[in-house]
Amino acid sequence: MRHWFARHQSVVLLGPALGYLLIFSLFPLLYSLGISFYEFDVIDSDWEFVGLDHYRSLWSDDVFWAAARTTALMVGVGVVVQSILGTALALFFNLRLRGAALVRGLLVIPMILNPVVVGLMWRALLNPDWGLVNWMLGGLGYDAPPNWLGDPAVAKWVLIFVDVWQWTPFVFIIVFARLQALPEEIFEAASVDGAGPWGRTTQITLPLLASAIVFAGIFRAIDAFRTFDLVYGLTYGGPGRTTTTLSFYGFETGFSFTRYGFSSAIAYVMVIVAAIASSVLLKRVDIRREDAR
Repeated sequence: MRHWFARHQSVVLLGPALGYLLIFSLFPLLYSLGISFYEFDVIDSDWEFVGLDHYRSLWSDDVFWAAARTTALMVGVGVVVQSILGTALALFFNLRLRGAALVRGLLVIPMILNPVVVGLMWRALLNPDWGLVNWMLGGLGYDAPPNWLGDPAVAKWVLIFVDVWQWTPFVFIIVFARLQALPEEIFEAASVDGAGPWGRTTQITLPLLASAIVFAGIFRAIDAFRTFDLVYGLTYGGPGRTTTTLSFYGFETGFSFTRYGFSSAIAYVMVIVAAIASSVLLKRVDIRREDAR
């Protein structure tokens, strides 16, 4: 028995993890891929093979491309703003001001809330009739505030703002943890050489924080790419289709219109795009790391 375990040690130890991946990762991926080639007939409760029709339909689907643009806007603008604000907050709290620990604790509260709850909360705050935000603006003398969630030109930016409000603390935690781990000797030596606060920040601190900022940015980009729950709680994809993301469009197509095959095709396009983008980003990070060495 001992010799058998020694020969198959890797299989035995990796068995539970491999089983988990097969059941909860590989099987759903393959099953959804198979469904994307079929169309469900609600009347007959039967599946009809349609081949690549769903994928061809995506190219001419205006709603799909509108959702793709909204998703790209959330990833491009939202993640960049979160990375900048999170890094700025980490640098600020590194000053070790009195009461900073309490403020840091309050800062991370949005991150631990469920995104659906966050969406419903901001939906109430931005209500045009009795919302707290418009009430405060009225008290400041602004009598014609915008219809935050009813105006297509404003709603998408409100969605990005709420996403930034909730997830900037995540970037802050990652960058601040890396900042606390930097050796003080480097900054002391720079001070001796005559470097001022701005020089130490731009020439030493930020380059050393680059890996943490990139990691947090990639993680948030993947998460923002699949945003669903915040849209569900805040705008439900409206007004019109202004705030409909790819994840929400796939959900609505599958569960509201029972087009399970088309919904699976949307999901698989997202999987392919996320896999390619993640591979390219991680490869670039590895190249920069090798160049730094």
